[in-house]
Amino acid sequence: MTKTPWADKAAIPEVQPPPAPAKRGTSAQPEDKPVMPPPVVLCIGQLETPPKDDPNELIRHRYLCRGSGMLVVGPTGVGKSTFTLQAALCWSVGREHFGLVPARPLRSLIIQSENDHGDLAEMRDGIYAGLNFTERERRDANERVLVAREDCRTGAEFCAQVIAPLLAEHQIDLLWIDPALAYIGGEANSQKDVGGFLRNHLNPLVHKHGCAVIVVHHTNKPPSGSEKPDWSGSDFAYLGSGSAEWSNWPRAILAVRSLGSHDIYELRAGKRGGRLRWQDEQGERIYSKLIAHAKQDGFCWREATRAELELERGGSSEVRIRRYKPSLDEFMAMFPPSFRNEPREALLSAEQIKNAFHERGWHKDFYKGLCDEAESTGKLKTTAAGRYNQILRGLPGHVEAFETKQAEAGSMMAQVPLAAPSITRAKRGRKR
Repeated sequence: MTKTPWADKAAIPEVQPPPAPAKRGTSAQPEDKPVMPPPVVLCIGQLETPPKDDPNELIRHRYLCRGSGMLVVGPTGVGKSTFTLQAALCWSVGREHFGLVPARPLRSLIIQSENDHGDLAEMRDGIYAGLNFTERERRDANERVLVAREDCRTGAEFCAQVIAPLLAEHQIDLLWIDPALAYIGGEANSQKDVGGFLRNHLNPLVHKHGCAVIVVHHTNKPPSGSEKPDWSGSDFAYLGSGSAEWSNWPRAILAVRSLGSHDIYELRAGKRGGRLRWQDEQGERIYSKLIAHAKQDGFCWREATRAELELERGGSSEVRIRRYKPSLDEFMAMFPPSFRNEPREALLSAEQIKNAFHERGWHKDFYKGLCDEAESTGKLKTTAAGRYNQILRGLPGHVEAFETKQAEAGSMMAQVPLAAPSITRAKRGRKR
């Protein structure tokens, strides 16, 4: 048997070990990320209060400004895309959108992945018809609202290859991303993924190009036919599905919330809502509105009333409302006839009156009508107090006493006790 000769050891080429990985912090490798300078540091006294006509303000009362982010959140299938397109079209011609007033006509770029061009055209036409846009408004809106469809790139690639070049090419005020889950490129429940996308990829682009960004996001799946019925205050900021970063990142949040109706929903300003200065019919600050799909054919949103919601939930409006209507005398009996120390004790705020309606089983739709009737007949008088001009109501004599005390505040007269007329008469009766 022939033996296989061994190769000469000297003829075997020497294999070089792989190069050692570069150490962190070295700048020798060209692919290393360039080191950025630290942020600019200012003394707090150097900061300037925004002027009345702040050029960075986009939605009035600084609800939304350049360089900031906003979240629009709602259940799937309710019409969030129509809602956001309607906002962009209204703001493009200086119109308000459910109490959100633009500081000036705004240019928008909508990047979305769920609607084809036919869908968007139908939404546009329905909004123009439903809101009676003039021919001039239609021409302006057609030029100022830009749309693009992207369904390939996500995460850092989406920001670098889609958003960055589009913002550089088109000078806009508002960037819309619809929906968030199509572009995050990671886990919606992960603080790292959500925070990285919103804070580290999206924010720098918004700051660089001087616009604001509005991200459209889905709510969690409700446990039953309607979503949690007893949400309160800041709870509405956390309606979005996934990590709390969805709610922590934006400066402002609008939530479209299901009320168990197919057409009527609640629009809730879940974060920064006080800046919108929404008010009810009595001048009280509110943080929510009822909105509904348009009654006519086509795509459009409109404001709704509580009576509409009650009627849709079942039963005749005649029966449901009349059964709980109080008389004017019953209504007036709610107001204290006297006070012990201060006139304010005999005055009721709108919230106190509404709570009294609820306790008595009266329908609150009659609240304003009874107030107007009592005031027109001189049985009730209205005044305002406090930093936010809270509306207070009471018997005319008590309101006048309250206003007198307000005018005397800070003077020596403010220390003089003031008794209500009814208490004074009672004391005289005991002396007799």
